[in-house]
Amino acid sequence: MTTVKPHLSKVLNDNLSSIQKLFHNNKELIFRPLFYPTNPSICLVYLETITDKKMIQEHILSPLLKMGQITGSHNEVIENTIEISKIKTVSLLDDVKNELSAGNTLIFIDGLDQAIAADTADWKDRSLAPPQTQRGLNGPQIGFTELASNNLSLIKRVIKNNQLTIEDQKIGTETNTGVYLLYLADKVDPDILHDVKRKMESIDLKSILDSSYIQESITSDQITPFPLVLTTERPDVTSGHIIEGKIAILCDGSPNVLIVPSLFMQFFQTADDYYESSIFDFARLIRIISFVISIFLIPLYISFTLFHQELVPSELLISLAAQRQIVPLPLVIEVIFLMLIFEVILESSIRLPTGITLAFSIIGTIILGQSAAEAGLVQLSTLVIISATYVLNFAVPIHPFGNAIKIIRYILVFLASTQGLLGLILGTIVLINHLSSLNSFGVPYLSPITPINTIDLKDTFIRFPLKKIINTPKKYNKDDLK
Repeated sequence: MTTVKPHLSKVLNDNLSSIQKLFHNNKELIFRPLFYPTNPSICLVYLETITDKKMIQEHILSPLLKMGQITGSHNEVIENTIEISKIKTVSLLDDVKNELSAGNTLIFIDGLDQAIAADTADWKDRSLAPPQTQRGLNGPQIGFTELASNNLSLIKRVIKNNQLTIEDQKIGTETNTGVYLLYLADKVDPDILHDVKRKMESIDLKSILDSSYIQESITSDQITPFPLVLTTERPDVTSGHIIEGKIAILCDGSPNVLIVPSLFMQFFQTADDYYESSIFDFARLIRIISFVISIFLIPLYISFTLFHQELVPSELLISLAAQRQIVPLPLVIEVIFLMLIFEVILESSIRLPTGITLAFSIIGTIILGQSAAEAGLVQLSTLVIISATYVLNFAVPIHPFGNAIKIIRYILVFLASTQGLLGLILGTIVLINHLSSLNSFGVPYLSPITPINTIDLKDTFIRFPLKKIINTPKKYNKDDLK
């Protein structure tokens, strides 16, 4: 059974009473009545804290006060009188509630069951600043903010193209959060776009406070620690992906933009890769190697020490055996203990005030680690292996991808401590099979490695010259879909 939504009344006082009930007599709700000797009564309604009062005074109130006799349609006369570029007419109480909550000013006219909504929103926002989590040495030094209109402007400043399409919708019955899809109409794959829209429409959340809510909702059909959506706070990175034919998802109130589809190898790319010469730049290859070593270094150390001592050089084996004589904990417990200590230090350093983060990190890592080794609580070699692993882990530029590495590392440590190299090999096979089974909105996660795409390989392990990758743009089409 379809529910009939309440409409506005033709009686001005009834509409004002309904609005007061909707907002529970909110003190921020301002009613500004206008009375004319021969014209119908008019009332402006707005929320004081989220509207531009100067704009209301100069471009709405002042022209209305100077208005003479109204002849013809009241709505049309007022629309032509006020000096606001973005206006529309609403007739439902739900629309009135949404418009007021969005910072707009509503103009009610006695005798009409409609209201005019004028865009007068004035959201408080921080100034533009460099990106916090994806900093670069070269290129633009501006990051997104929490205001969607600012973020859209930053992207439009880069992509001056009439094919740039922006679609907006409201998600969340309680927050009515604005969400925007951006793509190039002549490059985006229609099947991928349809899949994204379908998943966006199926989001069933009462509130959306950040883009991460959307990310979790549109990727919940696949269980994996690996991020299937790329998150960025850089306008240049977002614009580059849109030009490649991808879709950007902006969420009002969040400085992080979602990019779909996103592939495994793209999490090793940074903006600096495209602002420096590619002839002798192997930074991306170093990141990939660091990723592999950070996953397997600790499990290999456990495997060789506990199960395959014959593969360890004699001098090193003697040194490790001498260290173990004074350490009370078994090797596996020692490794897990140190890994957890490092995780606690990292987590604590994020929450601490900026002024004492450096001092805490020095105390927690260097002094605590050295003291534990000198006291015989842990092996010095174990401390070196754990420290090297976490240093390599920071080479991965995308934070959510680093979290996936930690989960896999714990699993491989468990397999190596129970089965040695055999368990490590089996875990690696399962990991590769898992990655091969994933897809990001229909595009294989390991593409262009498998299925192989020789054109896109030019921007995978190393970056070829720009003219070889920009003039032959990537295309995620049906041929790449599973």
